[in-house]
Amino acid sequence: MNDIYHILVDSRKIEKDFHKLLDRLNEEQHISLRKILTTYPKGTSTTHWKIKKVKKDIWQCDLHDGYRIAYTILDKPSKTVLILFAGNHDDAAAFLRDK
Repeated sequence: MNDIYHILVDSRKIEKDFHKLLDRLNEEQHISLRKILTTYPKGTSTTHWKIKKVKKDIWQCDLHDGYRIAYTILDKPSKTVLILFAGNHDDAAAFLRDK
């Protein structure tokens, strides 16, 4: 059984924003974030990333320097983390207000 989640993005704009955000991370942070999103997207007690459920079906991961990613987790038909937003704290708040 494959327990790895696939990471997808909701649109081309979000894909660009997500990659810009990843570029801000150092290699260790990048690897750590990818590992968490692909194995434990709801977070664990051992991760240094702050992950919380912010809406009924939306999770948020707080990154360094005030950046956030918001995503939903789909377990069927395949395990997927769908990135809905990537950006700064203020834009994340506006995104969540509209959801």
